[in-house]
Amino acid sequence: MDPAHPRGPEGAVVSADPASGSGTGAAVARDDSASPAHVTSGAPAPAANNAAAEDNSASVSAHTIAGTPGRYVLDARANHLITDSRFGSGEAVRAGELLLGALVSCALANIENNAATAELPITGVRAEATHARDPEDPTRYVYTRMTVRVGGVDQPTAEALAAKYAATCPIYNTVLRGSGIELAVFADRAR
Repeated sequence: MDPAHPRGPEGAVVSADPASGSGTGAAVARDDSASPAHVTSGAPAPAANNAAAEDNSASVSAHTIAGTPGRYVLDARANHLITDSRFGSGEAVRAGELLLGALVSCALANIENNAATAELPITGVRAEATHARDPEDPTRYVYTRMTVRVGGVDQPTAEALAAKYAATCPIYNTVLRGSGIELAVFADRAR
């Protein structure tokens, strides 16, 4: 079964289009071999893009820890990270914080790399991100806000570096298209 085009029990493609009002925005499909359900959101991805996407893919797996409800181990390549459920003890990083961490990590790497490529004299980059869960719909965030501070350059240069980040980061753009992101940029010339 092609996960990008899940098929229902009769073999029909199953998807939900939130824009058309059909379904709830997510659909569950099962194939004929009684394998686990596949969940899709929106329309199925075009088959022509699947091969190109595989070349640029990343994978993270996770598992629970026996005897410790709400505590998980994430595995990415040879790296391991302990995380907590938002219902757990909160001692470790939570899923929403990992999303924010991905946004700020990408901002730092992108801005630092673009500044080096352009031979700009940055002296450091700091990024912060926040979001809030929607009290009426806890399946989404009502906002995501980022602040980026670029040291050693003027405001127009900091804004140009942030614009390159916003134009090229898939994490930023995925969140932007979902709930939106507000991005504030500041130049810290004294740094």
